[in-house]
Amino acid sequence: MQNQPIMKRLLYISIILTALSCKRDPLITYNTEDNVYFNYTISANYYVDSTNFSFAYRDASVQDTILLVPLGVTGAPAATDRRYDLVVDAASTAVAGTHYELPEPVIHAGKVEDTLRLRLKRATDLTAGVKKLILHLQPNEFFKTQLQYRVVHTAALDTANVLTFSITMSDILDEGPFWNDSYAAFFGTFSLKKVRFIHDLLGMPLDFWSVYPDNQRRTAATYYVSSTSRYLSDQAAQGNIIYDEDGTPMTMGAGY
Repeated sequence: MQNQPIMKRLLYISIILTALSCKRDPLITYNTEDNVYFNYTISANYYVDSTNFSFAYRDASVQDTILLVPLGVTGAPAATDRRYDLVVDAASTAVAGTHYELPEPVIHAGKVEDTLRLRLKRATDLTAGVKKLILHLQPNEFFKTQLQYRVVHTAALDTANVLTFSITMSDILDEGPFWNDSYAAFFGTFSLKKVRFIHDLLGMPLDFWSVYPDNQRRTAATYYVSSTSRYLSDQAAQGNIIYDEDGTPMTMGAGY
């Protein structure tokens, strides 16, 4: 009986925290005005407002690709298609027709989630440097743009801008956005010689590290690292030391 007041207080606190949590989340699907927003994630419920794409990970025969950019809307689904307004920022260095092609921006009938199928083109100048495409959502007769930010992840303090999305394009094989924070622990310092060596030895895809590592990708990384490290050790034992680009013996990451 003495525990009842404590249990009631805990239940009351739990109800308050739940209510506050709901109030902090502005992206409610129903019972709200019609808003459109970018809904791009790199893993489960991890939202971002930019991405990188390099054609260098693809075969030379690949001259274009479709980048899928998810969008969401608040409010109820409509019985007809609804157009949303998409504007290219003047600061963009990517050129329409040369580096990209925009499809008709539309949320199809019956949907509260849809996808912009953006065509990226392998222009020759992408081997010399990156190009950036910055897209903005604008209000129109179908949608408002009142929702500007959302929390990147429940465990993160940062926010993502859901009205702006930027794509950085290149045809340069580099470490990409996830190497230093995620893949360096497996493979060590990035070098072209190293990743091409692992590709030739074990068939590791040249776009392997361009994707945020989930558990399956981490397992694959462990296989690539352990097999490569064993091969390097076996070769060194036979007097054949394999050197990296900087002239030092090739090694894997400190985490491995």
